[in-house]
Order: sequence, then C-alpha cells, then structure tokens
Amino acid sequence: MLNARKPAGRFAAVASLTAGLLLSSAVTATADEPPSGGAEQCFPNVICAHANSGGTTATGNPGGGGGGSSDGGSDLCGYHGVQWACYDPQWGSFDSGEGCYYRELDQQPPASDSAWGTNKPTDGSIYSKVCPQTGGGQDGAQFVFVPTGQRVKSVAELKREARDKVHLPVPVGRVAPGGTAVVNAPVWLWADNVTPPKPGYAASGGVTVTVTARLTGTTWDFGAGGTKDCATAGTPYDPKYQGSASPDCGYLFKVGSGTTRGGVFSATVSTHWVADVVVTGPNPEKYSIPPMQQDSEPFTVKVAEVQVLN
Repeated sequence: MLNARKPAGRFAAVASLTAGLLLSSAVTATADEPPSGGAEQCFPNVICAHANSGGTTATGNPGGGGGGSSDGGSDLCGYHGVQWACYDPQWGSFDSGEGCYYRELDQQPPASDSAWGTNKPTDGSIYSKVCPQTGGGQDGAQFVFVPTGQRVKSVAELKREARDKVHLPVPVGRVAPGGTAVVNAPVWLWADNVTPPKPGYAASGGVTVTVTARLTGTTWDFGAGGTKDCATAGTPYDPKYQGSASPDCGYLFKVGSGTTRGGVFSATVSTHWVADVVVTGPNPEKYSIPPMQQDSEPFTVKVAEVQVLN
C-alpha cells in the first residue's frame, strides 16, 4: 500500500463534513476503481480533450511531475515508481509529493461546519483527498482544509480548466439568393456567429495555459441536394456582386427540391475548429487539440429547376 502515512502537516485541519454535505459534494469512488482520466464529460460547445488514466508501472520519469503529449490529455504523475493520471475528472489533481488526489468541493460547507476547524472560509477551501493504492482501490476520502494559494494546481488541471473556459459558438447558416435558388446557378454560402471565442486561460505556480480556438472550415449538408466543404466560413452576399460566384464558398445545385417534402432541402452547416494550446513555465508546450465540430440548427433551402422552351 502506497499511503500508510499521516497527511502532510501543511494540510492541518482534517475533519468530517455534515451528512448533507457528504451526500451532495463528496467524491464518489468504489474500492476497485482506479483514477479514470478518460471519464470526462464533454458538452457539445465546450473544448474537450481525452485524458488517459494512470495506475501502471512507471516508465520514463517515475516520481516526477506530469508530462505533456500531442493531444494534451495523457499527462502522468509519479509516486513511488507508479504513474497515475495527473488529473482525474472525479478525484481531482494528483499530488506527487503525497501520492494523493485533491479536489476542491463544488459546494463548500457553511462557515459553522466543523470541517473548517479554527479556519474561516475566507482563508481557503475544503478539498476531498483520496489516496490510490498500487494493488487497486484507495484509502477512504478525507476532507481537508487548504489555505488560499498554498496548493499549486497540476499542469493537467490547468489544461482542463483553460479548455473548459472555451465555448464554441453555434453557427447560423445563410444562403443567397434568399428566396429561391436555381439549379446550376451560383449560390453563396456563409455562416454567421462564427467569431472565435475568447481564449481560455489558467495559471498556478508559475505555469500558465492558454487555449485558443480557430476555425478551420465548414461543411454544408443539403440532404438530397448534396454537400459542400469550404475552407472558410464563407463571404456574406451583397447585391453589388449580382450574379457572380462566391470567392470562397459557392455552390451549384444539380437538382431541384421540388420532389422533396415541402419542396425544400433541409440543410445544416457544421463549423470545424482546432484549439491551440500554449503552456508556459518550467516545461513549456505547444500543441493542437484535434478538430472539433459545431452544428447549426436546421434551415431550409428552396431550389427550382428552369426549363428551356424551344
């Protein structure tokens, strides 16, 4: 067992929480579950990256801090020759000095709770502390007081924090002509609401992480009317362009929509994004999170066929 020892002295106040707090905020973990870095929940418009779990014999740098990777999600931390995921969505951040995970409780107990000991909520926060074991399972969760600024977040935790602050916008598909398009006539395609979101930023202990999303292209799906890939979000149409083709995202329908339900094509536009991650500090990193997609709400396009009379 890795952790047959007393908690470090700098985390002085260890106390049980009230029953209500335990039910609402405590970390849920069973005795045979190792940290699962791949269990992240990813919401549709939030930058997410997969994180591998640790728990295997160390290779490379046992006992050291987390190491980066091209996907930004496989950071490993070491303790006594065993590697663990530096960050686990359920357990929090791994402390290589103690071999334990720390996670700040989402719901802090009231100031009157005995968990604070002689401390005040303004002085710090209550964390759950879980210590995994090499043979499987872990010590029971403890609840400890950590003074403000005393606990330095791991690089993996900073990466996730920065990623979670980046919310991709939902695109809105636009088509010109706006009334009825004509088979084999130039159609302009462009997406509104595609301004890159504000970069995500996180910092702790002399390390900073910045995550910046950039648009890499769009895909237009018109169902039976076909599909179109563009390298940009397209150029908005202006009447001064008259019947000319779009310079960067044009389309020619080959069939009309008259035979489809309602006489229109049901369409969507999907934006494709890549997130660039920059880590500064003792071990700087630069890499990109693999492409992510954001879909628009469905819209309709009417396309007519023109018959030539001899």
